[in-house]
Amino acid sequence: MSGRQDQPGSSPSGLIGRNAELARLDDALAEVADRGGALFVTGAAGIGKTSLLDVTTSHARSRGYKVLTVTGLESEADLPFAGLHQLLQPVLLSVGALPGPQKNALLTAFGMRAGAPPEVFLVGLATLSLMVEVADKSPLVVIADDFQWLDLATSSVLNFVARRLESTHILLIVGVREPSQTTLGSQQMSEINVGPLNDTASADLLKSVAADLDLQARRLILDQARGNPLALLELPGAFRLQGTDGREGALRSIPLTDRLERTFSAQAGQLPKLTQAALLLIALDTDPTVSDVLDATRKQSGEEVTVDVLQPAIDTGLISVAGSTVRYRHPLMRSALDQAATAGERRSAHLAFAEVVADPDRRTWHRAKAVLGEDEGTAADLEITAGRAKDRGAPATALGALELAASLTPHGPDRARRLLAAAELAFQLGDPPAVGRLLDSAGTLELSPHDVARMTWLREIFHDGAPGDPNAIARLVAVAREAAAGGDRDLSLNLLQGAALRCWWADPGAAAKNLVIDAVEQIGGDVLDPRALEILSLAAPVDAGSRIATRVRQAAQVDDADPSRTQVLAFAAYAAGDRAESIQLMDRAAPLLRAQGRLGLLAQLLAVRGWAGINTGQLRDAIGTMEEANQLAVETRQPIWTAISKMGRAALSGLQGEERTAERLIAEATEPVASLGLSIVPAKAEFARGVTHLTAGRHSEAFDHFVRMFDPLGPAHHDVVAFAAAPYVIECAVRAGRNDEARRMMTLLEALGKRTPAALVHIGLRFARPLLADDSDAQHLYELALEAEPKWPFDFARLEMSYGSWLRRQRHITESRPHLRAARDMFDALGVLPWADKASAELRASGERMAEPARAPRQSLSPQELQIAQMAASGLSNREIADRLFLSHRTVGAHLYHVFPKLGIVSRSELARALASLEPALTR
Repeated sequence: MSGRQDQPGSSPSGLIGRNAELARLDDALAEVADRGGALFVTGAAGIGKTSLLDVTTSHARSRGYKVLTVTGLESEADLPFAGLHQLLQPVLLSVGALPGPQKNALLTAFGMRAGAPPEVFLVGLATLSLMVEVADKSPLVVIADDFQWLDLATSSVLNFVARRLESTHILLIVGVREPSQTTLGSQQMSEINVGPLNDTASADLLKSVAADLDLQARRLILDQARGNPLALLELPGAFRLQGTDGREGALRSIPLTDRLERTFSAQAGQLPKLTQAALLLIALDTDPTVSDVLDATRKQSGEEVTVDVLQPAIDTGLISVAGSTVRYRHPLMRSALDQAATAGERRSAHLAFAEVVADPDRRTWHRAKAVLGEDEGTAADLEITAGRAKDRGAPATALGALELAASLTPHGPDRARRLLAAAELAFQLGDPPAVGRLLDSAGTLELSPHDVARMTWLREIFHDGAPGDPNAIARLVAVAREAAAGGDRDLSLNLLQGAALRCWWADPGAAAKNLVIDAVEQIGGDVLDPRALEILSLAAPVDAGSRIATRVRQAAQVDDADPSRTQVLAFAAYAAGDRAESIQLMDRAAPLLRAQGRLGLLAQLLAVRGWAGINTGQLRDAIGTMEEANQLAVETRQPIWTAISKMGRAALSGLQGEERTAERLIAEATEPVASLGLSIVPAKAEFARGVTHLTAGRHSEAFDHFVRMFDPLGPAHHDVVAFAAAPYVIECAVRAGRNDEARRMMTLLEALGKRTPAALVHIGLRFARPLLADDSDAQHLYELALEAEPKWPFDFARLEMSYGSWLRRQRHITESRPHLRAARDMFDALGVLPWADKASAELRASGERMAEPARAPRQSLSPQELQIAQMAASGLSNREIADRLFLSHRTVGAHLYHVFPKLGIVSRSELARALASLEPALTR
């Protein structure tokens, strides 16, 4: 709050001392006509943020902009999407313009339509799309004040929106005390920090409201307020009410916020008793209506009450009435009245509200907050409220309801059940302290064997199967067997999945893996359960590979609309080495995950899909896939998957000859997860460094990196990542002249090939055999390799180049050229120019004098631009692309606007032709 007085130093808006802040806000308003963005307005309580935002609202409307506003309330923090509903209420009539899934998600979130709980990211996309629709007519300004008190669902949606505004005409302004109070701070948004008023502005503001006080009193207030406008406006009231005698020492000993709260409670204490009762009711409810406040006041007092009871509080500026709702002028006023009340007064107020409010969830919350001790009836109602919140896609609200329900539950087993249910929700929210606290509380109760198993699973899944010693795996398997014996097969497989993940992230040794394998084969049986197949593939990717691949294909024939089931099957196929089947399944699951807004699972799927693209030579597609995977993994806060996707970007950069970029990405990927004891991330780092050195022609260094993945005692050992190194490792040793080591590795690969059908292993064997063979056998072995399937383009081009080079050295010059030419053209088509240059050099050495194919100049398309251009070339509209990539259609249009001149084209119909000759750039 800042003083709105026409005093020297005030701005044209009437705010004293805020010219600089208003100028920056006006600049942001001017810029939104060209491009969108988001910024913070930060500062201490009472410093004037709300006044600045009010003036900004007025300025925006005077420009003809549409303005949407929402103010967070502490008392509404538990109501799912309460803030979002308040924000979008003025434009909900436009919801019909949204695609069906988005419209349904938004209406379900608001409780206006029944349906499955919507994913918060789908609600976020619907919100973004709705805002873009509104902004198509005129720029849109979205103002979210007291962001720290918005419900978690709303803040998550605005977080999603804030990341996607650049190409829109939407300006998001967030008022918050500290950026650290919101995840928006991670986006490096611009910040306007609202500091204290200077001495001159403070004196001007105080004089405008306290001219009747003597100079000594005003000096004391200036000293105590320290430039805080709310204090300058409100502390004079304390002097008028109580005088200055002895007040100075008392004021100095109390923090400013507490001083203000005492001032507000003192002001309220001068009002009629019924008005004070009504003020407490207003402080304890979620944006209450006037009729609810009056009805509850009647219940409490037993007297007839009219709206006149509110007038004294309105006259003193404590509250305001807008339409049917009544609110405090400042959040500190609400806090002051709440803190000043006794526990008995608060319980009485909650009980009064519980008897008059119509909404069942509000009624239950009020009744729960009035309970002394335990109350199973109220606990049961809270559990129902939690179920409704969960159905609306608001797990944070459901968590609060379940935790409160548990505290009111008199019966131990029921309390444990509710605590464990709350812990599951805390896991979904990614809240480690809450998970630990809830499980620790449940652990003090008498638990059934089934509850023990459930608790074990919850502790395990929260750490995403982070590796541990073999004893941890043995404990998980033992509990899983107990759960299966108790008839809960589902929980048993969940526990085994946790054990298998530990085997996947880091090798715990054969004994621990065999425990998992034996258990899943007994518990999973012959049923084609995707989870059982994934567990087996994670624990035994080599020796069970053939059996897993067969059963995955059988299970995949089931027509299943659940993309998470398909994703699990895809991961099982990937781990078992069946890249082709894995790709088909991932490409089937991805559109459904996008449509459902399940971005956490989509991030994982895209990361694996990107690596599968690298393995199979689909490098052009892998660029955009890996970039999107990395963005979504960061957004959904999955550090292991962030590292894996970033490592994929490093490998792609290495294949392009971008050594510095590759090394930077490897370092960025490794550091955040270095303490987790994983082996998969170091293994992928060795792979990325290996292909980088191989591309640069440093074969000995490349061999040193590749071979570490095969060392069972090394920190980078990983069976499945080693599959990917199989096509390269022996060539590197041979080219480096390390023939003895090449033969030792060949023996290892031959043994591995007998254990697994993984195509990458057998591609590596077929590539390596002629390299190590006598000249009399090499040609036959090369020809066998060239005829074999699969012919994945990058490895097949390497094979063509290797054979052509061998033929040239054998003086079969004419025969060598078609193979070298084919290799060069394939490398060109894949966009890996250093490799195309290698093949060209071999061609020149063969005496080739034909003109090389004309190349388009290197284009500076970013991965996202390339991805959007490819989707547009396939015939998708901007809106369809936006839905798939969780962007606004304006952002898609803006990207294409930049793509066209980069490709030298002027229309969408030319995209396919331009992309066919494009050399994809991995980075700007």
